[in-house]
Amino acid sequence: MKKLLLLVVLACLACAFFAVRGPAFTRFWKRWLVVSVPMAKADALIVLGGEPLARPTEAARFYKAGVAPRVFVTGRGDAGTNRRILLESGVPADRIVLESRSITTQSNASLLKPMLEAAKVRSALIVTSPFHTRRALATFRKVMPDITFGVTDASIGWWSRPEGRGDVNRFAAIEFLKTVEYWLIYGVSPINVES
Repeated sequence: MKKLLLLVVLACLACAFFAVRGPAFTRFWKRWLVVSVPMAKADALIVLGGEPLARPTEAARFYKAGVAPRVFVTGRGDAGTNRRILLESGVPADRIVLESRSITTQSNASLLKPMLEAAKVRSALIVTSPFHTRRALATFRKVMPDITFGVTDASIGWWSRPEGRGDVNRFAAIEFLKTVEYWLIYGVSPINVES
């Protein structure tokens, strides 16, 4: 119950900071939402839907660096765009596996589970936006505890510019609420997912 109360308080603080739209909120959400669990080698890369530019571009960079031999692309709406960016970035078509029905992080993990199991994936690196890293990693680890997951963030350049801060802070504020939702509905705890 204490953890739930703490998360609710953090979500309320996040919304309060967001109202200011300043750098204080940016520092706050980066401390609480962003995790990094790098992997030098993995069986697969996973590109989550929701942002069809930085995520596939970063995944293509990892693929070309030899981090993983396959790229799983998931998410209705932008899966096709993400696949196109991967192809344009030099990832061969036969190395890309597409899942285009999921609409949430939970359904990303649930619908990818049989695909990853069929491909005998034992380790995977998730590529997603910075504010989404903690919840994404916790969700995939809960849905597929037998697979070792890492996570890395991919950011669009606009977010690092002063005029883009309001956009990224808005997404981060929403992410605090989604984190509480996932904890209450799916039992996905955001605590201790760093390692």
